[in-house]
Amino acid sequence: MAYIRAHETSQKRKGRAVKRYEVVWREPVRDDYGLPVHENGKTKMRSRQESFGTREDDEARRDELNLARHTNTGTYALAEQRKAGDLPFGYYAQAWIESQQAKVAQGRLKQRTLDDYEKVLRRYSLERFGGLAVASLSPRDCERFLADLAARHLAPKTVKHAWLALRAVLKSATRHGAIPVSPTEQVDFRTGHAVGDREAFQHHPLTAEQIASTARIVGERYPVHELLAYFLPYSGLRKAECAGLEIQDLEFTTRPGQPTRCVVHVRRTKDRRGGAWVTSTPKSRKSRRSVPLPHRLAQRMRAYVAEHPRAEEPTAPLWPSRKNGGRRVKGKHTVAELDWSQPPELGTWFETILALALVESGLPVSCPARNG
Repeated sequence: MAYIRAHETSQKRKGRAVKRYEVVWREPVRDDYGLPVHENGKTKMRSRQESFGTREDDEARRDELNLARHTNTGTYALAEQRKAGDLPFGYYAQAWIESQQAKVAQGRLKQRTLDDYEKVLRRYSLERFGGLAVASLSPRDCERFLADLAARHLAPKTVKHAWLALRAVLKSATRHGAIPVSPTEQVDFRTGHAVGDREAFQHHPLTAEQIASTARIVGERYPVHELLAYFLPYSGLRKAECAGLEIQDLEFTTRPGQPTRCVVHVRRTKDRRGGAWVTSTPKSRKSRRSVPLPHRLAQRMRAYVAEHPRAEEPTAPLWPSRKNGGRRVKGKHTVAELDWSQPPELGTWFETILALALVESGLPVSCPARNG
């Protein structure tokens, strides 16, 4: 039960110490999903307090907390919830994540996709609804959720993913009999004020001359990456697909009187997560493909592989990473030593190398290269 605690301060008024009041109560310690934490079979509790300017304000807050004790969304409700509808949103979020983990085990969902789902849930939905009884959520709550996302000036894609994660959890709650219908079904996600009013992204593909200019600037620091700056736009591979390439994924053929041909087999992806490289399969079945390169680029790739320090190792990374540190000449950018033992982290490469080259070429940094 909440109560008021008084403290004497060092301030004096009419010769008497001025008192400061605070409201004190105990509540369950919750995990990231809003569920109570248990230790030795008991709910772990913590003490909380809030301080207000006057005793009247403290008494109002105390009464509010004590009244909330008897409601689904109150301070003490989690320890007393039994019915499905009274269980918190966080409970069903956790159950939904576990159901998706089963899909990962069956090969029906990628781990990195599930990681993205969980990250979005934690950042947006659980922050707002984690400890609330799932049956207490209304369409109005969901509308406000959308409006608040838009007010953060998030990208429309981020708003969409946050909304889809919320909808998925509430649909799971309906399947568990906690609520008759999901409140998200009564909200029009397409409402302009909810999802934001941003102009659609405009693609500005680079010309062959612009690609050559940018690659030349990249090559002034890293000659090997000059070829990478050509390879990315003319192959059209995604970052993780390019990072996942190995020596064995390039197939060269040469016929008498004809130029060298090179086909890139996209078989895997690699993402850096938690300081380690995680290998997975491409985004979809169609993403597992073979990409032919233009003849001139094919010839350069053949010469590159011939000089690759680990060319005799089929599973060696095709492209090198950069080691930490590096040397810097006055007036020049820092140049780090290449690391042929692991692939490049292309997100960082785009920001620290390619973006600078684009700026020096007088091109927009957001300008993606055209697939050749």
